[in-house]
Amino acid sequence: MVSQNLFSYLLLLASVVNVAIVSTHLFRSHNSPLMREPYSYKGHDFPETLPLDQLTMGQVSLTVEESERYPLLGNDSDANWYSLTSAGWGYTRLGPEDRVFMVTIFHELHCMRMLNFALGDWASTEHVHHCLNYFRQAILCSADLTLEPGDFAERDFAVDRIGSTHSCRDWTSAYDTMEVRWDHWMQVGL
Repeated sequence: MVSQNLFSYLLLLASVVNVAIVSTHLFRSHNSPLMREPYSYKGHDFPETLPLDQLTMGQVSLTVEESERYPLLGNDSDANWYSLTSAGWGYTRLGPEDRVFMVTIFHELHCMRMLNFALGDWASTEHVHHCLNYFRQAILCSADLTLEPGDFAERDFAVDRIGSTHSCRDWTSAYDTMEVRWDHWMQVGL
């Protein structure tokens, strides 16, 4: 009797494990960008993120460091801030009808540039307001939990320029993809 009950329990356990494995496989296959039916890019039928191979977009380390390259000088330092712009100025076209999208990383960098402008002679209150609100939401979205030691106001940045190291997605993949998409856009025509 014990062996029959044990066999029944083992059979039940094996069945549950089998259902879990099959369900997980089906869920991953169904939600995989590679298995999904193509998007129409009409209305809300488009991917949530820039289509690039997420498996090759690895993690990189970013050690926070003070920089003199991006000073707060308004128009005078714009060339440095502008150098962060991607091909297409952050815009890309996707889908059969070349629908226009802006990629978040480049929208955020654009807003940094606009805030730098706000410190100079040129300023748009509405644009600065938009950018501050956009940053607030982006910061909440990324929720970076890296611990940063000490009080930055007490550091001598001429001597102690290095801060915490953060784990980030490799942004070079985004720049590379935008370059390829921009070249395609230019070949097809605006």
